Amino acid sequence: MLTVDEQLDQALARVKSLEADTLARESLLSESSAKTELLQGQITDASANIERLESDLQAARRTNDSLAAHVAEIESRVTNLSARNAELEAQEAEIETRASRRAVEIVASTGTATPVAVTPKGDHHAEDLVARFKAISDPKEQTAFWRSLTAQQQASILSNTSTL
Repeated sequence: MLTVDEQLDQALARVKSLEADTLARESLLSESSAKTELLQGQITDASANIERLESDLQAARRTNDSLAAHVAEIESRVTNLSARNAELEAQEAEIETRASRRAVEIVASTGTATPVAVTPKGDHHAEDLVARFKAISDPKEQTAFWRSLTAQQQASILSNTSTL
C-alpha cells in the first residue's frame, strides 16, 4: 500500500491535472463564446441584408409593374397610330383616285383628241426621255438631243430630275 506522502503526491498530481483540465475547458469556453458572439453578429448582419434585399425586391417589382403598364400604354398608342395611319392611307388613295378622275374629266371637257397618260407619277414618256438624256455621255450629243426636244419635253425632263 501507499504511504500517506505518496497518496498526497498522487492527490496533488490529480488536482494539478484537474486544474489544467479546468483551464483548458475555460479556454475552450472562452473561444466558443467569442465564436458565438461573432456568429451572432454575422446573423444580425445577414438579417439586415435580407431585409434590405427584400425591400429592394419589392421596389424592383413595383418598378417592373410600372414599366409593364407603360409598355402596355405605348403598345396601345402604337396600335391606335397604326389604325389611324391605315385610315389616312386609305383616304389618300381615295383622294388620288378622285383627283385622277377629275383630271380625266377636265381633259375630256377640253375636247383634246390626244390621250393623256394620267398616273400618280405623271407621264411615262418623260421617264423615257430622262433615261435617254442621261444615257448620252458626250456634251455635244446631249446638247443636240436637248435642242431636238419640244419645250414641253424639256420641261418634263427638268421636272422629273432633281440633278442632271
